[in-house]
Amino acid sequence: MLLLLSPQIIWAEGSKEINSNGGGRAFLFSSTIPTSSFPFPTLGTMKVYVKAGETLNLGSSAQGVGSGTINLRAPDGTTYTSGSSKTVGVISNDVQESAGPLPATNGYTPYVVTATAAQEGIWEVDFIAPGTDNGTESNPVVVPAGSNWQQPLGPYVAAFDITVVNAANAVVKGRVFTNIFCGVTSSFSIGFNGVFHILTKDGYQYTLDNNGQAGNGFSFFANNKGFKTAGGAASYQSINNTAAPLVQNPTAPDTQSDITHKIFFNTPAADLPQSAKTPDGSTTWLINPPFQPKIEGVAFVGAEGTDGKAGTAPLGGAFTFYVTANGSYTLTIDANNNGSYADAVDRKLKGTATTGFNSVAWDGLDGLGNKISAGPTIYNADLAISLFNAEVHFPFFDVERNINGIKLTRTTGAGAPDYTVYWDDSPITLSGTPSSPLTNLTGISSLINGHKWGSATFTNSELDFGNNKSIDTWAYVTQPTVDSIVTFTVSEADLEVVSLTSDVITGCVGQTINYTAVVKNNGPNDVTGSTFAISFPTELTDVKVTSTAITGTTAITTDSTGKTNYMAKMDMANASVRTFNITGKVSKAPSGKLVVSASILRPKDITDPDATNPDPVAPLDPVSECNSSPSGIGCNNIKTDSVTFVPSPDAGPDQTVERDKVATVTANQTGTWTQIGVTPTVAHISSPSSDRTEITSLAALGPYKFVFTNINGCTDTVTVNVTSSKLDAPNVVTPNGDGNNDQLVIPDINLFPGSRLAIYNRWGNEVYHSDNYANDWAGKGLADGTYYYVLNRKEANGGIKVFKGWIYLKH
Repeated sequence: MLLLLSPQIIWAEGSKEINSNGGGRAFLFSSTIPTSSFPFPTLGTMKVYVKAGETLNLGSSAQGVGSGTINLRAPDGTTYTSGSSKTVGVISNDVQESAGPLPATNGYTPYVVTATAAQEGIWEVDFIAPGTDNGTESNPVVVPAGSNWQQPLGPYVAAFDITVVNAANAVVKGRVFTNIFCGVTSSFSIGFNGVFHILTKDGYQYTLDNNGQAGNGFSFFANNKGFKTAGGAASYQSINNTAAPLVQNPTAPDTQSDITHKIFFNTPAADLPQSAKTPDGSTTWLINPPFQPKIEGVAFVGAEGTDGKAGTAPLGGAFTFYVTANGSYTLTIDANNNGSYADAVDRKLKGTATTGFNSVAWDGLDGLGNKISAGPTIYNADLAISLFNAEVHFPFFDVERNINGIKLTRTTGAGAPDYTVYWDDSPITLSGTPSSPLTNLTGISSLINGHKWGSATFTNSELDFGNNKSIDTWAYVTQPTVDSIVTFTVSEADLEVVSLTSDVITGCVGQTINYTAVVKNNGPNDVTGSTFAISFPTELTDVKVTSTAITGTTAITTDSTGKTNYMAKMDMANASVRTFNITGKVSKAPSGKLVVSASILRPKDITDPDATNPDPVAPLDPVSECNSSPSGIGCNNIKTDSVTFVPSPDAGPDQTVERDKVATVTANQTGTWTQIGVTPTVAHISSPSSDRTEITSLAALGPYKFVFTNINGCTDTVTVNVTSSKLDAPNVVTPNGDGNNDQLVIPDINLFPGSRLAIYNRWGNEVYHSDNYANDWAGKGLADGTYYYVLNRKEANGGIKVFKGWIYLKH
């Protein structure tokens, strides 16, 4: 249904505005296929803010031609299309383009959609071309702005319009915008004079007059950074190509620090809200009150994460701050701490501040390239930051010629109108007629030189300065410099394991070994939380560690002992020394030597001169810290002790042999045999330097002890018990006091302690017994006669040998 409006209040927003200033007509490029001229193509996508109850009037020269149509997406997700009608939504000529939708005189018949209450917000409108493949048709025929056209069959739209009418039947202008404009003039000699109105997120407005730029096929957008560095900061430079430039994709959502400004076809409407809902369910910003950028969170952090504290070079640290706009900074470190920031020794760092979090790395050196001294000194740094607001960049792609330069006017904010623009084309390969000056970082009025390049008379446009290049022009307002003083300390401590020694040169399994480790802080700074560690193999068991302060002040804050290491957190004052005593038992032979190491590791953000890995990771591995550049392989923080251990010697099992017989003993390894003592008598060892030997001269009963000693000096003992199968006891006992046979004497019974003797009369009655006979039976109280005995001789191996016999008792 058509709206009955007064002709005088009709207003069209779209191609009418950009083709109303003379020059060549810019056909809207509508395709999804990127080219050097269109690295970020769209389907002719425009956006428009619509309130509930307002009506959209839409038209396109491509409507009903080939695939040409108009597609809409409402803020609630509803989609609409004008279909293939050849009457509704068709702009047939430049007269209808200028008039706008009916009922304006000579107006076109619009495709109409009215927004519901749920559809208030940003509508997206795609002006689909007859063909979206730019191989379908070559460039359109050149048409001067204000002249009639012939709608091409390729990915081009000659005219398009979005007119918003409110519930009172009044046209509301300043609602239509785009994130990127892609156009084709098909000429390098007839320039594009389209005028656009730029709205920045921080609440400022600019007017951009293209002023005859001749790009043939070209695209541009507006953002807050232009082309970026690899780290994401604004580079403030042009780029020597159009292939995958480092720039925020204007069709992608904004991030916290990357903002695509909005390109309006008229001055943005005063009734735009601060934000509005979009078809994907998110929101986008619109008109914000101008705000002043802020600087927050100025601080210093060491390279390994400690607030206000840095290690000397190569560690250093970073000065951090958060800003709400781009800008520049100058950081000066008062290296000689004299209160002046102008000395040659003072370190000065300059760079670009980027919206969001910033980190300025410092390598720990002064202005002369020397390491800043460690110690208790508190250093001061002056961080001077100047931020920009109203910052806007115009990346232009594949604009061969811009012989007049753009006209850019900041229309709002302090000092408006302001025409100042900046550029830096130094990365561009010089060809054709370059910009002059090539670099403009001090600002030039765009009314004088709005960034001109190329030549109107240059015959080969493919070789002109802007061909296949990405060229940035920008503007901003510089805010007064804000200075912040940042304080920090610089620390260094040469930690050393002075020695690691053991009390065993060579050893055997089963042996206890003791280590002594001496550690020292050679300063100049005290350290808190250094890590002392002992590393040992699993063969070393029952490890116990104690420590003692020797010189200065040291303290163990925590320690623990595991299966393969001991670790202690330790505070050490400058020049302090502490000794650690480590004791363990070697439970089994290691595969090689028993290797034990002692190490001391610096805390984070304290430089150890010969043991500092200058990566941003806190120190965890003493070997990595020790062997890293710039100090190189080796340091005084690690000591190692190696001891050879062999299996313990085994002299074999104890054995029992008959008197005057030969005993053979066999050990499990090479070594030497010796007898312990000279009792019961001196035996003869036939092969004392062999693992196996015979032992003779065992003439006396009793235990003979022999020790086997291996090459490491470890020993094991074997006992050869010499015994006899004969008792040799007398058969007569005459307890008459003459000294002969007064008691029953069993030879060598003392060598068999625990032997039991029982004596029986002829009727089998036990008349005497002793559980540990000591040659003291004299038949006391018994009548003369024959008696019988049983002797359970307890052998050295624990066994019992039974002897039986008779005795004649005669008083």
